[in-house]
Amino acid sequence: MRLARALNTPVGTQPTLREIVTQSVRVVPSDWAAALVAGRITSRQAQLAATTDEALTDVVARIAGAAGTSPGWAAFEQGRTCLVRDLAAEKRYRSYPEQILANTPIRCVLSVPLIGDGKVVGVLTNYSRTTEAFGPSEVERAELLAEVAGIALTSATAEDHSLNLTKALESNRTIGAAIGILVERYRLSGNLAFDVLRACSQDHNRKLVDVAEAFVTTGLLPNEKRYVHQVEGTEGRRRNVLP
Repeated sequence: MRLARALNTPVGTQPTLREIVTQSVRVVPSDWAAALVAGRITSRQAQLAATTDEALTDVVARIAGAAGTSPGWAAFEQGRTCLVRDLAAEKRYRSYPEQILANTPIRCVLSVPLIGDGKVVGVLTNYSRTTEAFGPSEVERAELLAEVAGIALTSATAEDHSLNLTKALESNRTIGAAIGILVERYRLSGNLAFDVLRACSQDHNRKLVDVAEAFVTTGLLPNEKRYVHQVEGTEGRRRNVLP
């Protein structure tokens, strides 16, 4: 299936979301599309989101946040498709229909939940400038896309978590190696060696892992003797720090 292949190509959640909205305006079809992944919907902008028109989506998001509801919110919270055929005739969603009509060219909205591992993980919304743009065929297409997209997002999220875990482990190993060098070089405790790295990180406004990586690679830490003396606290505990 072309759609499934397209969604399985990206690696990571954000690229997958971008591919979902790109495919969505073609498959449904529609004028604009937006998708997000979140644990819950709030008035704050989702960190994991994609859209075919960022400026328009920002306006829609502000309107939905002010109203405290929208078709997208409802689809996410209820776990079912929400269709607004004509915003001018829509009575649901508080101030949302009126404000969308007044501030955007959107006239028809179709929101479908994205399901992964049996739970709602996000929502896909298609927008049209034409009323009654989404009939049974378009709804079916959107729901099929959402089904495939939910599976792709579950896989992408797992890849992200695995990558983040790998990076964290690599960072910990690098920091551990740097601590080991300081412990051996200055006969410090592990805690004091960590404090040396942290002090250098703060003074130079660099990430701790970056400081550690440079130290492990070069064997040099900027002003390392000063930092060691600083964390030991007194002249009497310098332990051969100064020549």
